[in-house]
Amino acid sequence: MRPLRTAALIAVGSELLRPGRSDANGDWLTERLGRLGIEVVARTIVGDDAARTATVIVAALRAGDLVILTGGLGPTEDDRTREALARALGRPLERDAEREERLRAMFESRGRTFRPMQARQTDKPRGAEWVDNPLGTAPGVLCRRAGRLVIALPGVPAEMRRMFEDSVAPLASARAMGALARRALKIGGRLEASVDEQLRDLYGTRGVDVTILAGHEGIELQLAAHGADAEHARLALDALEREIADRLGDDLYGKDDETLPVAVGRALTAAGLSVATAESCTAGLLAAALTEVPGSSAWFRGGVVPYADDLKPVLADVPVEVVARSGAVSEDVARALAEGVRRRTGASLGVGITGIAGPGGGSADKPVGLVHVAIAGPARTDHWRLLHVGDRALIRRRSVSFALDRLRRRASEREAG
Repeated sequence: MRPLRTAALIAVGSELLRPGRSDANGDWLTERLGRLGIEVVARTIVGDDAARTATVIVAALRAGDLVILTGGLGPTEDDRTREALARALGRPLERDAEREERLRAMFESRGRTFRPMQARQTDKPRGAEWVDNPLGTAPGVLCRRAGRLVIALPGVPAEMRRMFEDSVAPLASARAMGALARRALKIGGRLEASVDEQLRDLYGTRGVDVTILAGHEGIELQLAAHGADAEHARLALDALEREIADRLGDDLYGKDDETLPVAVGRALTAAGLSVATAESCTAGLLAAALTEVPGSSAWFRGGVVPYADDLKPVLADVPVEVVARSGAVSEDVARALAEGVRRRTGASLGVGITGIAGPGGGSADKPVGLVHVAIAGPARTDHWRLLHVGDRALIRRRSVSFALDRLRRRASEREAG
């Protein structure tokens, strides 16, 4: 019997290809299969077209030992998953008369009219098996092909999950090889290329696969380990994490779902410090990020948004002559914002941000993307000059992420002053 090590997922439904829609079923299945020791190596979304879906199924069979489709099993004309399965496997589609009678009886018992179109839900490729659906009318379909499994489940999340737990998980678990464990490590203040260069020799060692991703909060390392059981897989991840932590030091700020603001809050709490913000170009985004953390009232004092130049002296004690001499987007103003909001609020640390987010307002000396960030404490004020590339939203997000990472490092110092 062929072991199940890898899986390919196919989400069927033209609606999933529209902007703003996501494959939540695929996310859930990826996590659940991982706990069974089966790694998802491919995920595809395809519209309600039998020919295209059949092509995707054929490709998925080359990629994974287990193929799971979700959606397209209903009674309407655009539900084409059954036809796609038959075409991909080269088998005729047959109607199950006994299953049709059971479905008809179910409708009648509930006082509902059984229409001819409902009978489409009892079609399956020759030789396929049914996967019972205790919550709905559309059963799933299970096909076997050269030791591989192809399973089609409804797209309704509650039905899909129940059917997976009742029928698919026991089957997959019996043929899975060991366990699969995953972990994500979060890195701040580094470029993807520099992290890759420093850690490249570790990729694929200790039986752990490493994927490196860049995001607006920094770099994420995704680790995946196979083991004889969950404990062996976890130990493999632990060993590699220790090696990575030794190499990266303070650049490593968290793991899994931990965000950069959470790491900042943890550092401030450990040091017994508080923070306040004065933001111009980011207009309160830094304060919003910090206060998304539950319990942030213990260490976040408050924030101001002196967006207009004449409000910088009023809200953050920035001297009028400093704005006039250096300009609103300058190191001097960033320092003054940080120091002023710190004095005003009584916070341990103050953060000041000023810049040009665009798309207009830039010049040769001060181009769009220029941002100044400062962090003030009782003994010193640190400053950074940044030059971001991107649109307005990206420039502001990157500025906030940079400020968060520097605030985390400052709070982690033995002497945060």
